[in-house]
Amino acid sequence: MEEMLLFGNILHDPKPPRKYRKRLLTLDDLTDKELRARYRFGRNSIIRITDIVRKDIEHPTQRSQSLSAEMQVLVALRFFACGGFLQVVGDTLGIDKSTVSRCVQKVSDALNAKADQFIKWPSVQRKGDIKQGFFDNGGFPGVVGCIDGTHVRISAPSHDEPSFVNRKGYHSIKTLCHAFIFDVFYLPGNSNVTLQSFSRKA
Repeated sequence: MEEMLLFGNILHDPKPPRKYRKRLLTLDDLTDKELRARYRFGRNSIIRITDIVRKDIEHPTQRSQSLSAEMQVLVALRFFACGGFLQVVGDTLGIDKSTVSRCVQKVSDALNAKADQFIKWPSVQRKGDIKQGFFDNGGFPGVVGCIDGTHVRISAPSHDEPSFVNRKGYHSIKTLCHAFIFDVFYLPGNSNVTLQSFSRKA
């Protein structure tokens, strides 16, 4: 009889309340300097990226405490910025690694779908000017673009130190640049950046 009563109590015990993990910091919680340190973008750039992909990633409701478009972009940018594992990024932000994976996938797909709006192949006239510039400067015929990078040794940073240890065992940043545009990009030394080369007849 006692066993039956105990079993009945177990069946009728209400489920424990669902626990939600603490969500990551919002744009309003961080200074522009802190945003750049964590996400490699400033406030205005993050807002612009969010506006670009909002319709593609936004949840129609806030059911089950779903992440806002802004939060999804921040999660994806954090993953891109540190080049870490999903589990590590999730633990850092206080969300499950499966959520990190979905955010990265959705934001990546949304940005890739709009790539043609921002990445343009040079016009015929511009292509000719670029090829001539490469030939005049280095004697390279038929070249319309190039990119290169190197590791720059740095002192151990005070934040996110493991991300800056490269495969050779010292602290560095990856410096990437490309000809004619004169943009320089800095990434942590251990970020797994793969540059895919797309060959196209010049």
